[in-house]
Amino acid sequence: MPFLLSRGAKNVPAEVQRWQYFLLKQAIPQVGSIDADFGLNTETATKFFQVKSGITANGKVDERTIQKAQAFGYTVVAGDYYEKRKGDAFPKKPTNLSSPGNATRNRDFTCFKFIQLPLDQRPDKEAIVQKGSCDGKEKDWVASHIVNIEMPQLKFARGFSGRVRCHSKAAPLLTALFAQWEKDDLLHLIMSYEGCFVPRYKRKQAPAGTGGHGPKSSADVDALSNHSFGSAFDINYPDNQLGAVPAFCGARGSTRELVASANALGIYWGGHFGTQDGMHFEISKLK
Repeated sequence: MPFLLSRGAKNVPAEVQRWQYFLLKQAIPQVGSIDADFGLNTETATKFFQVKSGITANGKVDERTIQKAQAFGYTVVAGDYYEKRKGDAFPKKPTNLSSPGNATRNRDFTCFKFIQLPLDQRPDKEAIVQKGSCDGKEKDWVASHIVNIEMPQLKFARGFSGRVRCHSKAAPLLTALFAQWEKDDLLHLIMSYEGCFVPRYKRKQAPAGTGGHGPKSSADVDALSNHSFGSAFDINYPDNQLGAVPAFCGARGSTRELVASANALGIYWGGHFGTQDGMHFEISKLK
């Protein structure tokens, strides 16, 4: 039996996200943003869809409404779908994939020189400023390697400005990943986008003190974030913060269903870190 939804009911949040995404795809903007809450906006948007479909406009996602929606590509999952994927054991940690070591990421995305400004001159505590390449051949590493790419699959995600800024060598893999998520009909799971290329140390691993430091080489510093290489991105931050257990499958903002497709493309999930980071996806290595 399909998951039925209505205002004030005990809805599965991920199924509300699925319905809200469907309404946005049907060009019914009255739903607002994907927020997993079947509130007044979603009820009103549902009525718009029902009127358009020639059925009773009761604002509920009932069986008749779902039948009409299926004709437009709406996916219905089995009643035990979330029961089979419950808890922290889903998804399984891959045995053939890991977070990239410093040597791997410097090999794949090339080494750069960087500095850190005094604390009162940084946009955040961990921020760095990248300079040229370590071999001296590139005066501006960022200009040589970081690009802006189209990512239409993120158009409904809060925080998305229209482009993904990433490493040029990461771009084909990230493009393939979001296309695969679209093919798998999982884009309703992406509620917000928090960025890819962000030059910084890992959270809470910046050098002590407030004075900053002079030139260093990325090849010599394990504590840099993979975001500094433009090879990682974050989604659904509010429900998957660093150090917290990532949202479970079916809950608001869960990223767990996205992991299998990512792993298949060589992209590792932060939920499998020792200190869990369920918003985070990073390229393990380039093939």
